[in-house]
Amino acid sequence: MEIPENTTEYLSPTYWNERFKVEDAYEWLGSYECFAPELRQYLREERQSGDAPGPSLGSFDRVLVVGNGNSRMGQRVALDRELVSEPEACCITDIAPVVVDKSRENARLGRFGAGAAAAGDGKDEEADPRLARASWAVCDMLNMPFRSHSIDLIIEKGAMDVLEVDRGKDPWHPNERTTERMHRWLAECHRILAPGGLLISLSFAQPHFRRLAFDAKGYSWIVRDLAYTTEESYTAAADSDSAEGAPALAKVKGIWEYFIYFARKGERDPDRAYSRREAGRGNGEDDGDGAGRWALGVDEEDLEDREDFLMQMGL
Repeated sequence: MEIPENTTEYLSPTYWNERFKVEDAYEWLGSYECFAPELRQYLREERQSGDAPGPSLGSFDRVLVVGNGNSRMGQRVALDRELVSEPEACCITDIAPVVVDKSRENARLGRFGAGAAAAGDGKDEEADPRLARASWAVCDMLNMPFRSHSIDLIIEKGAMDVLEVDRGKDPWHPNERTTERMHRWLAECHRILAPGGLLISLSFAQPHFRRLAFDAKGYSWIVRDLAYTTEESYTAAADSDSAEGAPALAKVKGIWEYFIYFARKGERDPDRAYSRREAGRGNGEDDGDGAGRWALGVDEEDLEDREDFLMQMGL
């Protein structure tokens, strides 16, 4: 399916349903293996320090993956014993019924899904019968059908970013609709997470913008952010034309930087906005300029046809 002309199409459930009819796999923000080491290391450090509930392995018995789409992340999470106690403790969701049905059927057969290798997340022939024990559901992330305090871990990759694709004039002046959507999502997460529960969000958004939402009044969490990088190939114009005189294309590798946000519920007063000036940033003291950075390692002019780049520019 072609990249949409306007990134606001990402807000439409119809767009995703139609897209998933023809697209087998796409990994926004890199495959699970790109960031899983950071997730595991964070959880190990928390458990060793005694700041997190649960044993060293399998501490999360009620896990929700939101907006999984045709990514393999949900399946990888369900099988990762450092995040999930057993596969049946994991519910994987998306707003598009088409992809939920496809994924559920693949999981029933123990498959990660057609096109896994093309998506950069394993081999197509991989199969694991434990996948059939995970559950799947259609779910609107702004109105989640789960009881209050019923979830221990929520994890999403890029779903929160979609809520910001029409953010307004610039990141410093988001429009009211965008702000309302962001806080509807965060309020839903805060509602369904149990005390001490954890939200893990993987994002294009730089910390000095995204933290404005996390640190607002009404939430009791304190957030730590980490960065991770991926090396990915994309198609770009070559230095010379082809033999036929048309612009030649070449595969080029670029380094991309993304961010992980760990929001632990119940660690601050929800009636007071969190001040990073007073407390320092969650992953260390504020560096002074507050500047988030993302490193392309490639010429931006060559990236106009790359969907991750277009989403990044939209944020």
